[in-house]
Amino acid sequence: MTGVLSPAERADLQALIRAWCRQRPGASSVAEAEQLAGEAGRVVAECLFACGVQQCGTRAGYQGSFSPCSCGARARFTDYRFRWVRGLHGEARASRAYYHCRACGKGQAPWDRLQGLDRQVFTPALKGRITELCARLPYREAKEVLERFSGLALAESTLEGVTTAVGQRLREAEDERVCRLFEHGRHPSADPFLARVLKQRLYLSIDAAKAHTDGNWHDIKVAACYRGVSEEPGLSGEGVASCQRDGAGETRYLAVQEEAEAFGRRLYTWALALGCERARELVVLGDGAEWIWKLVRHHFSDVVEILDFYHACEHVWEIARSVFGEQNPAGQRWARRHCERLEKHGPDALLRALRSLQQLAARRSLSESAQETVRVGRDYFLRHRERMQYPRYRKAGLMIGSGPVEAACKVVVGARLKQAGMRWSAAGADALLAARTAVLADQYDEIARHAWAA
Repeated sequence: MTGVLSPAERADLQALIRAWCRQRPGASSVAEAEQLAGEAGRVVAECLFACGVQQCGTRAGYQGSFSPCSCGARARFTDYRFRWVRGLHGEARASRAYYHCRACGKGQAPWDRLQGLDRQVFTPALKGRITELCARLPYREAKEVLERFSGLALAESTLEGVTTAVGQRLREAEDERVCRLFEHGRHPSADPFLARVLKQRLYLSIDAAKAHTDGNWHDIKVAACYRGVSEEPGLSGEGVASCQRDGAGETRYLAVQEEAEAFGRRLYTWALALGCERARELVVLGDGAEWIWKLVRHHFSDVVEILDFYHACEHVWEIARSVFGEQNPAGQRWARRHCERLEKHGPDALLRALRSLQQLAARRSLSESAQETVRVGRDYFLRHRERMQYPRYRKAGLMIGSGPVEAACKVVVGARLKQAGMRWSAAGADALLAARTAVLADQYDEIARHAWAA
């Protein structure tokens, strides 16, 4: 990489600094030495940045009397013009060639494009750092952190504008990959995650979270993709060694506000890049939402479909409360017993119990609400019967809970979009979600690439 100090240059610079230190009074404490190092470091960085920009930007970008214009015509060289550049280490002024196109009336500076600069003054490195920080923290907190630790005083609206621009480019790149796959049959480039998935079990968990966008609450569809990491077997309640079971390993996240059909295409493209077709086994976990299983059936084949066990138990408890009463001990015993049976023996015993409960509810003339709850609950368990073969899943060492995607709803959406007083435009929320999922996947190179001229 050009621009990195060679060992000889590093030694020369250290010698200059030591000579400078010998000419001034020594530090009287560790705290003073640390303060001096911070201030001097910023001064040196600002000077080096300014000199570097001036060296590479002095009368730069000249391409002859004419330069191609995006409109198809040719832009004519007019003169050299100054512009300000603001980076991680201060501001500098550059003089570069400026061209004007008579056909479209637009001006351009080829040097700006080569440096990844746009109409704003910020360098790609600064825009990338802003995006990384704002994907993690609210804009107000990010502003305070940036100013305190980097000395950069930027308005919240500026941070939001930069993050939104970079996030939109991340999402556009994602949209382009979806388009290339479904319209041109070109598979997405493999994510480095794929190399760690080969010959392993891969899990895909799908859910939705609410966020306030464009004046109302909307669903943000969320997916978590993670490797199954075998955990050491333990002992069952009877003292018998249990089988080896999976735990959630390295995780990638996807989050977007869009209709289920579009999300299905995006999900499949994303999962393909992560290695869903090259894993030893693909397991899909979700709750009872029909849109989840519809898109799974449409886009994925030869997968193990599992209804999240804890969602199933929630339905069991809901039925018990409706029929027996909110705090009825008999209803609580009924719910606990059938949740245990569901995990150990599968859904058949529960379905028989629900049929009996349905008949009992009719004989005792329970409220229409209670009868409807039992009927809907039984239909729910019948519909997902094949996805509730928990004894078989446990024997194979499979996870039966969709905890990672529920955590994703909190980590990806809740922690950043649902803090007190937050209201978003759909576009702003979507851009931030694209940036946040990239940060949570440590995709800093991808962020840096899209900060280029964002």
